[in-house]
Amino acid sequence: MSKPGIHWPVVLLCFLAVLLDGFDTAALSFTIPTLSQEWGSAPAAFTLPLVLTNIGVVLGYLAAGYIGARMKARSVVLTGVLIFAGATVLTAAILHLKSMPVFATTRLITGLGLGLVLPAGVALATKHSAEGRRELVSVAVTLGLASGSSLGGFFGGKLLHGVGSAGVFYVAGLAPLALAAVMAVVLPTREPSVESNAKQEAKVSRLFGPGLRLPTSLIWAFSFLIFITAYVLISWVPTLLTGYGFAAGTAPLGLAFLTLGGIAGGLVLIPLAARIGIARALILMPAIGAVCMVLVATVPVGETLLFVLLAGAGFGVTAGQIGQLTLAVSIYPAHTRTTGVGWAAALGRIGSIVGPGVAGLLLALALSAQTIVLATAVPVLVAIACAVGLSRVRPKARRERDGALVRSR
Repeated sequence: MSKPGIHWPVVLLCFLAVLLDGFDTAALSFTIPTLSQEWGSAPAAFTLPLVLTNIGVVLGYLAAGYIGARMKARSVVLTGVLIFAGATVLTAAILHLKSMPVFATTRLITGLGLGLVLPAGVALATKHSAEGRRELVSVAVTLGLASGSSLGGFFGGKLLHGVGSAGVFYVAGLAPLALAAVMAVVLPTREPSVESNAKQEAKVSRLFGPGLRLPTSLIWAFSFLIFITAYVLISWVPTLLTGYGFAAGTAPLGLAFLTLGGIAGGLVLIPLAARIGIARALILMPAIGAVCMVLVATVPVGETLLFVLLAGAGFGVTAGQIGQLTLAVSIYPAHTRTTGVGWAAALGRIGSIVGPGVAGLLLALALSAQTIVLATAVPVLVAIACAVGLSRVRPKARRERDGALVRSR
């Protein structure tokens, strides 16, 4: 029996679109070692396609609000899925050329599509949900990213062994094409209407309107900071674990536990946010992650306990990644929600570019793995301070926003 006020077919399809988004991103990561051998290039040579993918995602996030103001959210989601699916199939088709510029270009296009899917998917799912259910729905849809990455982490090796690197990209591209066909048939063509001026609603300045200036600034800061830590861990945990004495073949298990903890964090965030509110949940859960990271950095522990602590770090940090979009959904009115979600996601993705680069610099400076992990906990602590601020300003922001809307009528 569906909970009242939630259009579950829409939510499920948006979740699957975001899941395939996450899997596509993971596909690039787990194919690089094989591509490095096949192309005779060092793994570092694949930095360009990695960076351009993230840049494409940022551009897609930023464009989502502008396009969403002129198209239905349904159309934006479908467009994003078709772009990243088609570009991923094209990536598979050009791998035999062994051309890094061509590969990087197809990944840039892929990133543009990926960037459209998440904010538009969250906006579409929440449009078809009652006011009191929107935080739950936004968490559920965003959890698709961690779920897709987890699928890539656990099954990517077997898939790579079975179909090869090109086959992985064919799977990552053809699956969303099939999903797009289903979405085109199942997603409602009519969406709940919102009276607004399309040219005005897409403007970033609307996010700094009455009662929104401070919340927007805090959400952007929270997103940027939490993604710095998340992507340092995702990108460098296997390498950092070798500094703890792990063998190269065992170290990747740390990433698996980090991801599992992240999925658990997303699942716990849903009922916790419903019970105590999303802002308070994003004080508590990232705090757990920060404590686990500090323990990893400062307390000598055995292999099993270290993996448990990494799962705890993933639990808290991933909850922050997912919850920052839920914060945006809870604060912004419907006519600016796609823009608000898109910009919050974009600031986070910029953090995902900055974080691994800074961590790589620290590694190049020969800092110990323990020191780098400890430094990586600092952005989480500052993000928690932002969440504390948001927990205090949200009620006032809503009152000011609602008053402005009444005066404008």
